[in-house]
Amino acid sequence: MKRVAITQLEVARGTFRLGPLDLELASGSRTALVGPSGSGKTTLLRALAGLEPVRAGTIAFDQTPVSRPGMLLAPDRRRIGFVFQSGALWPHLDALRHLRFAAPQLHRDRARALLAEVGLGGKEHRRPGELSGGEQQRLALARALAGAPELLLLDEPLHSLDVHLRDELALLIRRVADARGLTLVVVTHDRAEALALADRVVVLRDGQVVEAGAILDVLRTPRTAWTASFLAQAACLLVDEAADPPRTAFGPIARPLGAEGRRALVLLPGDVVLAPDGSGPEALVRQVEPAPNGVILGVELDGRLLRVAAAEPVPAGTRVHLGLRSAPRVLPFSPETASPKREP
Repeated sequence: MKRVAITQLEVARGTFRLGPLDLELASGSRTALVGPSGSGKTTLLRALAGLEPVRAGTIAFDQTPVSRPGMLLAPDRRRIGFVFQSGALWPHLDALRHLRFAAPQLHRDRARALLAEVGLGGKEHRRPGELSGGEQQRLALARALAGAPELLLLDEPLHSLDVHLRDELALLIRRVADARGLTLVVVTHDRAEALALADRVVVLRDGQVVEAGAILDVLRTPRTAWTASFLAQAACLLVDEAADPPRTAFGPIARPLGAEGRRALVLLPGDVVLAPDGSGPEALVRQVEPAPNGVILGVELDGRLLRVAAAEPVPAGTRVHLGLRSAPRVLPFSPETASPKREP
């Protein structure tokens, strides 16, 4: 197993700068790197793989440095497996030769067993063009496992697959990672993919770590409105800080001692409910979407669109009153956080 320690890491890639970063990935852990495009997810993954030199700091596997300025251990000496987003398969090689080319020491019988383990039994002599998209990703996974890695790196491995194939491949990846005790790091911009593959999350923005921790903890109790908006699909409404006391659309809130800067009321999915007693702010129903246990209403409040679960449809154009399931969650705000205003 691989314990990964990242200390004051900086990577320069063109005009982009990643870091400085400090991270520790426990042996056998499953970590998702998430963030918007250009946040540094893939740069960090490539640095772990030995595909990017570092400008400053250190990457160590099990306390042994593998990257630092002037020193870069080659990828084939790192005991890693890498699954690229595109699969990066060789079109002229069949499945069996893919594995034996990646790991020449791999016995033919072991290669066949590995293909069977990922669901490609009986397809040893098929080339990538003769496999479906899901089968190609299974072959890419098998090739990454062929060299008996201790660290498995995946770059959006479910991105191009249909929903049902995503679920199957995510289950397979978790199963093989657990069975081998692998440390797993996956890059994704998809919250569902992160939940399917990882138990911890590192949220990146502009080359910096914004938050890191157990994925359910970060989803339920984010530290900033930006994280809640990006990762948890929260709606964020600015607090009226000029009022005394400060106010939100749902009423007044306390002003913490020593608080500085703008704040936002963060509404996670499920926080907002209909208030049939007529209390709470009034909102306008703009859209109605079917849901497994009722409908999802898109309601406009204070120029923003909120999603509210309801048992029965409510016609568009209806005015409804809203309430909160629990006490308001108010977090530090940055300009990129607010839910988009509707055009009048």
